[in-house]
Amino acid sequence: MNGGPMRWAAGIVLALGAGVGSAMGGPVWTSFGQWTGGDLEWLVWIMALLFYGIPGLIITGVLATAFLRLGLVGERDAIMTRMALGERRGEIVRAAARGGATTGLAASAVGVPVGMVIAQVTDSGALMSSRNFPDDPSVQWGAIAWSVAVAVGFTAVGAMVHAIAFAAVTRGTPDAMAAASAAGTEVPYSTAEPVRRWHRVARTVPVAAFVFGMAIVILNRAVPLDAWAMEHLSPAGWLMVTKNVGLTLAVVGGTWCGYHLLGWAARRLVRVASAILGRGDATGGRAFAADGLARPTETRRRSLAITGTIMTLWVWAVAASGAEEAELAAALALDADAIVTSVDPWAGTGVPTGLTQFGLDQDVIDALTQDPDLRVIPARILVEDDTSMWFSSNLDPDERELMYQPFSLAITREDADVVAPDAFRQLGLSPGVRLTGRDTEYLRDYEWVEVACCSTGVSTVNTWIGASPVYSLWAQAPMTSVDGAWAREVWGDAPVSALLVFGAGGPDEQFGMPRSSVIAAVEEAVPEGSGFVLTADASTGWMSFTNDGLAMIIGVFGAVVAVVLSAGVASASARSRRRELATFAALGASPRSLRAAPVWEAVVVSVAAVLAGTVLGAALAVTLGNPFVLTPGAPFDLSEIAWHMGRDLAAVPWLGVLGGAALVTTASALVAWLLGRGMAMGTPVDELRTADREGVR
Repeated sequence: MNGGPMRWAAGIVLALGAGVGSAMGGPVWTSFGQWTGGDLEWLVWIMALLFYGIPGLIITGVLATAFLRLGLVGERDAIMTRMALGERRGEIVRAAARGGATTGLAASAVGVPVGMVIAQVTDSGALMSSRNFPDDPSVQWGAIAWSVAVAVGFTAVGAMVHAIAFAAVTRGTPDAMAAASAAGTEVPYSTAEPVRRWHRVARTVPVAAFVFGMAIVILNRAVPLDAWAMEHLSPAGWLMVTKNVGLTLAVVGGTWCGYHLLGWAARRLVRVASAILGRGDATGGRAFAADGLARPTETRRRSLAITGTIMTLWVWAVAASGAEEAELAAALALDADAIVTSVDPWAGTGVPTGLTQFGLDQDVIDALTQDPDLRVIPARILVEDDTSMWFSSNLDPDERELMYQPFSLAITREDADVVAPDAFRQLGLSPGVRLTGRDTEYLRDYEWVEVACCSTGVSTVNTWIGASPVYSLWAQAPMTSVDGAWAREVWGDAPVSALLVFGAGGPDEQFGMPRSSVIAAVEEAVPEGSGFVLTADASTGWMSFTNDGLAMIIGVFGAVVAVVLSAGVASASARSRRRELATFAALGASPRSLRAAPVWEAVVVSVAAVLAGTVLGAALAVTLGNPFVLTPGAPFDLSEIAWHMGRDLAAVPWLGVLGGAALVTTASALVAWLLGRGMAMGTPVDELRTADREGVR
């Protein structure tokens, strides 16, 4: 009595959660961390637990519990018999908890090392990498401690979900359990138990949590609460914590609501399919399948919801990967071989602000734009006010004040589309948006770019007209960029003061590797004193891989879980109808119809769950991945929102999604066919005896 194949599925879900959680901790051996001091480490851990740890444990635990509940449906008669013979409910639950702890420990032993390896391979720095060691990689003890905490947490979750699942199926007296087993439902709570009075109220708690969380999300979208709190409140911490709690509630409550929404949608699809399936087939397999599908059961309700949830997560990961591929392709298309400017980017200070009026010589512009071997994007340079920050470098560890003038390239999307159609729009360039760029590759040995190139969120552009609000969006643009039309509307017209120069061929697959022929042509066209040429040093070339570690874990494990689940559901469904099909056989049903009935039923259930999960997963991917929908402080432009949603939908690898859906459906159909074949080969008496042994009523 352990839940059968569904226990394996629950273990895979726990391993998936452990892998994702461990990967979030960051690489164990690296030179890059998120925090340079130790004073805030305790706050980092609290925020990580609230925003990542606890929601992850809850979501994984809910899915694993649902798997186990599904697997225990066929074992309720055995549990009922044990309790009737005197075994206490507490003993069964405690034994299940011990077994669950073992399962959680085994899942952590698999998932945590995989997550640590992926974090190490990507080496992008993460939340728990709490120390910076420039040019001196060291062991990140925070990441190790986080992985240990993840393993302990998922071991505890394994024990809890097994205890909860077995407590649910052992509730009530043996007689009540027998009646529920025969009806395919759950044992109701006793009217004498206080939980009965709170049962309906408890069901509204996740909905209320989701509504409250979404209200916080929408409010934070309109007014970034962290920045507002820092500016208007003292202390500001309580509002920031409230915001993070609200985001957590939105995730947890949204998961619960999504689970039930998927179950509801899939059941409606099954109901429609069952009404169509039996037409014109009065005594065949389709009619028998339609008859079974028309009778709702608790097992089918859970299986539809779980399969739909897994498909949602899988499609979400696949769709997010497709969007990332599209963004990478756009960034590579904009990887300029050289950038020619009229303003000295190494000047530091003293340059007039706004759109510079110092344009490039027309001879330089003509020479580059008329070269048939070159492609050129014109731009204007936006210079900001002098600013300063305290800075220490590797060569000069003493902290000192650094003065500099930030600048951006004002690029009109229509001009860029001639070279790379829709590439800047794909990265998010629009009025009021500033794309962060790879400034460090073009401005080598210029210290301020190391600390000022990657700011994101709501900020301002400070020039001679004052502070102009702008939203900074992280991207892989060649240089920090703003929309050219918007910039000229704010600061007035200006001559072309920069050119992004590309070779005539298509983009390569590596950033920062300029073509020598392009560099030679640019140096010939730009005489000394007529402009400044920026190129990326060939040694800075780097590859960008889109197979994000977390998405890969979710994709691989999600696909395995979906296949195992669909096969297990088909097996449980076919076995639950063994007595009924044996009765049909005794009444003269043909072996062919008995073989076909479980297959049709499994296919309808799988397709309904897959369809509902695919729709919701794609919708979540294009909504949460859109930079202008829920991102705090981002410009709200319906045309940009719709364009990015359409682009992300087009970037989804639909053939892969279709292949995954076909694999899930085929697995369930194959298992159902094998069981139906076995039933058809036996005699009705043998099948009725087998049904009695398996507890099928």
